[in-house]
Amino acid sequence: MKRLVAVAQLALCFVFVFCNSGDGQTIPAELVGQWEHASGATKGKPEKMELFKDGTGVIDGSISISWKVENKRLVFLSAKQGLACDYKVSGYELALAYDDGASAIFVRKGKLEEFKAKRIAESKRVLEQLPKFTDSRDSNVYRKVTIGGKTWMAENLNFAAEGSKCYKNDAVNCEKYGRLYNWETALKACPAGWHLATDDEWATLTDAVGGNDIAGTKLKSTTGWEEDGNGTDDYGFSALPGGRGSFFSVGESGYWWSSSVYGVYKVRYRGMYHTGKGVSMNADIKTNLFSVRCVED
Repeated sequence: MKRLVAVAQLALCFVFVFCNSGDGQTIPAELVGQWEHASGATKGKPEKMELFKDGTGVIDGSISISWKVENKRLVFLSAKQGLACDYKVSGYELALAYDDGASAIFVRKGKLEEFKAKRIAESKRVLEQLPKFTDSRDSNVYRKVTIGGKTWMAENLNFAAEGSKCYKNDAVNCEKYGRLYNWETALKACPAGWHLATDDEWATLTDAVGGNDIAGTKLKSTTGWEEDGNGTDDYGFSALPGGRGSFFSVGESGYWWSSSVYGVYKVRYRGMYHTGKGVSMNADIKTNLFSVRCVED
C-alpha cells in the first residue's frame, strides 16, 4: 500500500505526478509522489515536483506547495504561479484512490487492466493463505480472518436455516453471496463456537481498518462490485454486494445484521456500497433480509 502515485488537479486542468514509471517501485515512506519532466520540454513551467505525506510539497527544489486528496484527485492548495491549465502531462490514468488525504495510485495508460489483474491475483493469494474451518452442520467450509483482535468469517454465512433465502431464490446466488436472513433467524444461524456480530464488534472492525469513512474500500472484495466499485480487500475480509430484502441491489450493495437492537422494532446493521468508500451504520426492521457475518466466541 506504500507504492503510491499521485495526480494533481488545478481548476479544470490536470497535472500528473508520479513515482518512476508507476510500475510498483517502492517510494520512501514520506514521499508519496513525484514527477520529473524531460529536460527542455516544460517551456518555462516546473520541471520537478515532489509531494510528501504531510500534505506539503516542493517544486523545482525550492518552491513550497500544499495539497490534499479530494474526490479521487490530488488538489493543489497552493502552487507556483504559472502552473496554468495548458500544462498537461498525459500517459497516466487513475488506478485507485484511497481518499484518505494522502494516497492515490496511477499507472501508465494501457496498463490499467494489467494493474487490476495483479491486484486481484495478490488478493486471491492472500485469501488462499487464510485459515479455514468446517461447519459440522452441513460441511460448508469458511475462511476466517482476525482483524482488530476479533476473528471473523471471511465470507458470508451460507447455512440453510429455516427463514433464510438465496437472492431471487437462486442457489447460484447462495454459493456466491451466502444466504439472506431475517434478524430472528440470523441470531441463531451461526455455527457452534460462533455468534452474530454485535454492533460493538462491527465498530471495532471498522476502527481497526481506518474508520467508517474508508473502511468499505479496505474491506470490500477486489471483484464483484458494479461500476468499478471494488475495494482493495487489504485484510481478506472480502465483503461482497449480496443485496437485501425483497431482492434488489445485488452487485451494488451489501448489508449485514448486528445482534444489537435499536428501539422496539429495529436492529443495527452495516452497509457497504459500490458508489462509496465507507461503511454505513443504520437500523432496519427485524423482518428484512440481510447477510450475516459470524464472529468467533
